[in-house]
Amino acid sequence: MTTFVMPGANDVQDLLKVFFGDGTRVVDSASTDLANRHVATFISDTDELVAVCVCDPKFVAYSGSAFSMVPVAVADEMARSLDFTEAVTANFHEVMNICSRLLMSDASEHLRLDKTLMPADGASFVAALQERGELSDFQVDIDGYGEGYMAVLVT
Repeated sequence: MTTFVMPGANDVQDLLKVFFGDGTRVVDSASTDLANRHVATFISDTDELVAVCVCDPKFVAYSGSAFSMVPVAVADEMARSLDFTEAVTANFHEVMNICSRLLMSDASEHLRLDKTLMPADGASFVAALQERGELSDFQVDIDGYGEGYMAVLVT
């Protein structure tokens, strides 16, 4: 039996504020458009896909940039052009690794980040969980950078 946690906006905000500053704000979103999004896959100890985190280009650019203090103008350009530096995508991967903590509790099974994928490569993972998973989605305003979208699908 799977016992992963579905995080709420306050959970996401509390975690991200540690890394991005006290001005980081997270609210529930009404958008459930998961198409053309970057995807982080999370797997169980038996290597089964159990969760995905789906993020828009702004979240990728702003979280990856804020993690290593890349200037806001550079982050804005990456979000607009969809041309992310290797450092920003590596930082986004680390942000998603940290976010794995949102999906576990002391009583839950263990899961781990498997990979972060570009939209075309991640679509099949999202489709696989949409049929059997629970969805929560958020607007995330990263302190000093801007607002992006993040959704979590958990089995």
